[in-house]
Amino acid sequence: MAEYFGGDFIYSTLSTSTALSALISTNIFNARMVPKDTASLETVNFYPVIPYDPRSEVFASTWSADCRSATDSGALEIARVVVATLNRLSSAVGGYTYFAVTGMGGPIPPADDTDVYNCPVSIILRRR
Repeated sequence: MAEYFGGDFIYSTLSTSTALSALISTNIFNARMVPKDTASLETVNFYPVIPYDPRSEVFASTWSADCRSATDSGALEIARVVVATLNRLSSAVGGYTYFAVTGMGGPIPPADDTDVYNCPVSIILRRR
């Protein structure tokens, strides 16, 4: 079954970015957490933070993309590529044409020695 709230658009767009795959390979996850069996420290995982409100006249949902790396500069570089890939992009996926607007925060240090840096990117998706 197709996913109609934007995750399919984000995944499709990010997974076809050669600039992003050069940094993180195929480690892109439509999930709140990076799967435990992922060996790479360079990843992007994304998830909805403000869901679609069906009472609204225009579809809009807000997502967060966690751009993770062993270094703060690595997390920042991954986040910059995610922003460059998605920001102001209009593309049709799954029968819907989405428009994305992004914003980026600074790197968040690891919580402990088992964690990595995270540079969050906010993604607002709209469609008719």
